[in-house]
Amino acid sequence: MSAPRKSLNQSLENALDLLELLPQRGAMRSGEIAHELALKPNTANNMARTLLSRGYLTQDGLGRYHLGPQCFFLGQEQSVFREFRRVALPHMLQLSCDTGDNAFLGIECDGRLYMVAHTEGTNVIRVSEPQKWQKQFHCSAAGKVILAERGQAWLEETTGGESLAKLTGATRTSQSALSGDIARTRERGFAECIDEAAEGIHAVGVAVRRTNGELLAALSQSFPSFFVAEGRVDVSRRVALLRNCADELGRHLEIAFERGVDRPE
Repeated sequence: MSAPRKSLNQSLENALDLLELLPQRGAMRSGEIAHELALKPNTANNMARTLLSRGYLTQDGLGRYHLGPQCFFLGQEQSVFREFRRVALPHMLQLSCDTGDNAFLGIECDGRLYMVAHTEGTNVIRVSEPQKWQKQFHCSAAGKVILAERGQAWLEETTGGESLAKLTGATRTSQSALSGDIARTRERGFAECIDEAAEGIHAVGVAVRRTNGELLAALSQSFPSFFVAEGRVDVSRRVALLRNCADELGRHLEIAFERGVDRPE
């Protein structure tokens, strides 16, 4: 087991922990924040009031804190992700319309996996859970695409030796299983994730590349696993649709970058 990560600035860590906690837990009072983050009540209250004064939190009539508008505005000003969304959404909307399933675009930035664009499908039954991948390179279709490109040694360096999260009984976390998964993805040219991030969810993903082969992002779709068993989704045909969309998206992203738009390194 790896050693606990040393905090560089505990006050900042606490504030960030709170901002990441609220989307998971919903509205919380100061006392609940203190309990959840193991802080003194006065410390939690002062931190929340400071974030409230800066617009990063809001407070309702019951005294509960919510994420504030400043969080949204900061996200909107991230020019790199905004450009990915602008270029990708028309292509992804068409893909979701053609297949009826949700589509996701993931990129790796600073060793984390982010969903930067998402489109809803039209099927009555579809995967609509928020995709907060972060460290799920090993158990998401988009993450597996990137992992196949970067390699197992890169993952170990990125995680700092931390154990990989085992979200279901099917999640692959051992070195040998990951090695086999990477080899399989490289050989087939697409990633497949079956019940590994959530029970009953099947996902496939492909690479989005520049014309020179450079990886830009990963495009994926998720659908209920029984869709495959019942023949409602043919995996090979779905992968072909994803590849066509990814090829078109890659060309348009390349044009945007040639015009001087920044992109994550």
